[in-house]
Amino acid sequence: MISTDRFFHVQDQTRGFFEGWYFKHQINAQVYAFIPGISIDAYGKKQIFVQVISQTSSHYFSFPDDALKIDESNQEIKIGNNVFSMNGLVIDLHSDELTIKGHLIYHDLHAIKRSVYAPSVMGPFSYLSFMACYHGILSMEHVVSGSLTWADAVIDFDNGKGYIEKDWGSSFPDAYVWVQCNQFSQDKMRLFFSAANIPFLGLSFLGLICVLQIGTKEYRFATYHGGKITSIVRKQEKLILQISQKRLQMTIEIATDTGHALQAPMRGEMSRIIREHARTTIRVTLTQNGQEILSEKGSLAGFEEVGNVQGFHY
Repeated sequence: MISTDRFFHVQDQTRGFFEGWYFKHQINAQVYAFIPGISIDAYGKKQIFVQVISQTSSHYFSFPDDALKIDESNQEIKIGNNVFSMNGLVIDLHSDELTIKGHLIYHDLHAIKRSVYAPSVMGPFSYLSFMACYHGILSMEHVVSGSLTWADAVIDFDNGKGYIEKDWGSSFPDAYVWVQCNQFSQDKMRLFFSAANIPFLGLSFLGLICVLQIGTKEYRFATYHGGKITSIVRKQEKLILQISQKRLQMTIEIATDTGHALQAPMRGEMSRIIREHARTTIRVTLTQNGQEILSEKGSLAGFEEVGNVQGFHY
């Protein structure tokens, strides 16, 4: 079993470990993401949580150590009365400042392409057991139905869109850029991008993964395919990324703002604060041998920028 194909990894872990899932939902101009997870620090102390981020705010809900239940046969994560799976979720979150309740159902999930060489988005790095952070894309896009009650507002998600990914390991990279979008002017277009400083055998390298899907066609830029980042620059309120691989080139322009705070893992402990933009705009331009293949604007994009990845100052 390839490690990145598994839905759960936490069962055999006792310390210095985290595992989290990212369930994003969007309808019209609204975005709501739920991040259930567990962290275990160096002393074995657990934190069970659900983080929530929307276009306007972020929230952290804590739970007792015994609140996490894993149903392997149905691939379900249960935290208290909340249920998260590839089929949908049930939400029942309460705090002094916010109550969220509802039931969402997923249909028509779109996976990434896999092979023996690249059994997951991490490619051959999937086979290694000593990486500090692993990443998996579970659905690039799917149809969402159902509703949520957020405070006093009822949000109807019928014909909405969703996205699912996950991370696990000991720590997030010290510097990275992450972008995700499946709301483009061109239908059935989906983007995932990540660049990060990757610790590896006492050294480090700049890792790149980018998946662009247009219908059933998939472009994959990745370090393990010879892909590289050629430029990262900031121009006014935009971050501009340029990558290349063989005859293909891609430019991603991202509108940046302050974002909202999320807690992130460091050596298994949720002791680091990062900021995520849950709803920004991007433009993706793809060329081959200098000839433009497409240039599309995306909205409701997720974006995180932490530190400066090695080799670039921006």
